[in-house]
Amino acid sequence: MNGVKFSWQVPIGAYIADFACRERRLVIELDGSQHIDDPKDRIRNDYMTANGWSVARFPSGHVLTTPTTLIETILAICEGRIVGTIVDHDFQFYPAKRVTSVSKGASFPSSGEGERDADYMRRAIALARPGKTWPNPSVGCVLVKDGAIVSEGTTGDGGRPHAEESALDRAGEAARGATAYVTLEPCGQRSNGGCSCSQRLVEAGVARVIYACEDPSPYASHIGSERIRGAGIPLESGLLAHDAAFLIAPTAHYHATGLPLVEESETGMGFDAEFRPDTGDLTAELQSAAAAGYRHLYVRPASALAVALRALSLMV
Repeated sequence: MNGVKFSWQVPIGAYIADFACRERRLVIELDGSQHIDDPKDRIRNDYMTANGWSVARFPSGHVLTTPTTLIETILAICEGRIVGTIVDHDFQFYPAKRVTSVSKGASFPSSGEGERDADYMRRAIALARPGKTWPNPSVGCVLVKDGAIVSEGTTGDGGRPHAEESALDRAGEAARGATAYVTLEPCGQRSNGGCSCSQRLVEAGVARVIYACEDPSPYASHIGSERIRGAGIPLESGLLAHDAAFLIAPTAHYHATGLPLVEESETGMGFDAEFRPDTGDLTAELQSAAAAGYRHLYVRPASALAVALRALSLMV
């Protein structure tokens, strides 16, 4: 493209860019649906721009419908005619932030995980699969030792297994001495009486545990954190809690109200299901949805249902 070379599926830290030009440090992302408000994409954008990459996002359909416009826009970025942040339904551009030094490819260094705690937690956040794990929250876990990821895990469909279980099972003996990065405080006890994630982490011999968000469940009561500390394992909380909050928000809302969190969405991406009440008693319908295990429902933006829910203070 006018002498500018792009590569496909380029690793950048914890992420894989759709296309990237290393010379211009420009990432091109082709999104299958509208991603302006997607929290995962915000985290991904922040990571790349913080590491010296500019990010341009286009709907994937534009490759076929308006390829000339897409190419002209990319050329305008490369030629310096587009430099500021743009957030539009058809195009978003996030310019690189100033960095003092950026390693080639912005990959994880081998000097030790302590320097890159935030990067590994971002990876854990990216692993989570909201909308797939209800009634449990979606959690991501990354195990790192000697500056390298040795295992990853996510909450399974329907909430089992937990992310820590998946990561530890994959790691085996390699988990010993590793740092565990988890988006949610490890559980202290299981409703089915099984071995909790905090027990599994202690028994695996991890050297350190870092989690983003505290568990809002009254059933948890920080038993897991107390067990980990009691075993002499350093425990840190709150790392990127703001970035991971969207993963736990539906569960926190449920524990506070007894109802699923309802929000507007065009696509339903990341939600458990669409809220389609059969009766006019919206509160009772949401109570039934909660009893069925739903924690995060969506309604169509500006719909009559959205208006009705807001009138009843059942949706912000």
